Amino acid sequence: MRNRFKRLLRTTAVKLSLRYSLVYIVIFGVAFLVLYWSVTAFVEDQIKVELKRDAKRIEKLSKNGGTAAVKKYILSHERFKGEDHKYYLLVDKYGKVVAGDLKKWPESLKVGEPIKNIWVSKRNIVGKVPDGDGLWPMLAIALKDGSKVLIAQGIKGTEDVRETLFTIMVVIFGFIVVLLILLGLSMGENILSHAEGIEVACGSIIGGDLSKRIPISEKNDEFDMIAKHINTMLDELERFIKQSRESADNIAHDLKTPLNRIRNRLEMMVLGKEEKSSESLGKLIEDVDRMVRMINALLEISRIETGALRKNWDEVDLPDVVEEALEFYRPIAEEKKIDLSLKIEKDAIVNGNRHLISQSILNLLDNAIKYTQKWGRVGVSIETKDNKVIVSICDDGPGVDEKYYTKLTKKFFRFDKSRKTIGNGLGLSFVKAVTELHNAELIFKNNNPGLCVEMRFRNL
Repeated sequence: MRNRFKRLLRTTAVKLSLRYSLVYIVIFGVAFLVLYWSVTAFVEDQIKVELKRDAKRIEKLSKNGGTAAVKKYILSHERFKGEDHKYYLLVDKYGKVVAGDLKKWPESLKVGEPIKNIWVSKRNIVGKVPDGDGLWPMLAIALKDGSKVLIAQGIKGTEDVRETLFTIMVVIFGFIVVLLILLGLSMGENILSHAEGIEVACGSIIGGDLSKRIPISEKNDEFDMIAKHINTMLDELERFIKQSRESADNIAHDLKTPLNRIRNRLEMMVLGKEEKSSESLGKLIEDVDRMVRMINALLEISRIETGALRKNWDEVDLPDVVEEALEFYRPIAEEKKIDLSLKIEKDAIVNGNRHLISQSILNLLDNAIKYTQKWGRVGVSIETKDNKVIVSICDDGPGVDEKYYTKLTKKFFRFDKSRKTIGNGLGLSFVKAVTELHNAELIFKNNNPGLCVEMRFRNL
């Protein structure tokens, strides 16, 4: 638990959260100080306005009713002393207290001066009041008979406003900081859980378990999107490694037989048990040629798959390419009594490598004729549909079960497991590589009976 918490604190999300929290603390701290100062200044201004308004009210009472009216006003105010935090003091021209809430006149307060803050202690206040010691805003005015009136505002109300505002700001400030930290921890936990899933999956893959995948949550967030792409990449990697292993096995099997034959014949020749005739040497050359063809086919497929042959493309007239391929295989078809038909649309032009496309069509025709029985039919057609040029080669041979369609283009895949049939299982792999190089599609369909193979190119 402790180690996990330490890992959590080291995550980028938590570090960023702490950094942002510090920035927000400074920003909100400055903002709260400005707000606190503004509210305090506003309250003080309102107190000054109220003191001046009260002073004018007392001057008006003095003008209409004299000092007696002012005294009556002050005495009436004593009944709810301190409720509005207002305090008064009336003294005669000799400084003797006539009425009010304070016991004596402050020495530093002069008539005619602007409002000023003067220290007042509870000892100078008559009776019990809610306001305590502090600097009270005061204003002094003079009456016609020489009397003076002091008007003061207690600080209890102002302090209450300040304390309330400060408490609110502290609560909000603390809530924001805690929220940011919790958000950072939550994000860190999310990142850490995804990282641990990747770590476990990578550990298993390194250990040899290529089927292991990164877990994907139901959140479908950016981490899940990355995990999906990684899993897709791992699927392709597993498929590639599995295919490479199968290819290596198939290559070894296909090379083993001719190599053994070559060795045996050479051994027989050395021992004198077989004459070094042209026929024997021809068989040796035939076995060597078979191996060379297979290796050359693998090299060419590899070059196609890496995109090395994507350069120097040109417009390819597919009807012309198909007609040349048919002319090449027509004698073979006639020898097997196979009806070879052609149905094409002119102006079917694509952009690509003419040699590779021609070789692909030759491979498909070779397969169709090879697996079509005597007196069978092979149909070739070219049509333009939905901005695509479709080259179809269909036969009425035994066909292929649909469950094998996805395996047909794998290297060295052959239905003849004994591998006695002529061929190396690379023809359709070559066609698949060429179609992918041209961003085309290779589709297998049931011809009932037989098989249809379609190459779908983008039309120019």
